[in-house]
Amino acid sequence: MEVVVIMFGNKLDKIPKLVEGGKEAALIKLAKDKDKTVKLAAIAALGKIGKDDSFNIMVPDMLIDDDPDVRIAAALALGEMKNAHASAHLRYYLEREKDAKVVTAIKQAITSLGGSD
Repeated sequence: MEVVVIMFGNKLDKIPKLVEGGKEAALIKLAKDKDKTVKLAAIAALGKIGKDDSFNIMVPDMLIDDDPDVRIAAALALGEMKNAHASAHLRYYLEREKDAKVVTAIKQAITSLGGSD
């Protein structure tokens, strides 16, 4: 009996193609991946897509994640989305965030949205 194995490739390699194709649902799934590298790359990719579901996964889920790297990635992705509501949400979380690196990322995102921190 011969067993055929089909390789689906590395998840990270798929992310740019998912962005090009606007495959938001697939990226949202990867943004919840157990592999932190995949998760962070998918969050950044969602910032490039910038659709409503991408925004909704960031606020509040990703901005309250226990991992500061996830919160940083989410803040930067929100800054890239140019969503009209992003600045208000980022300002809300800026007041509550304790991690200095996350605070810096939130301020950077607010600035990229045209606001001042």
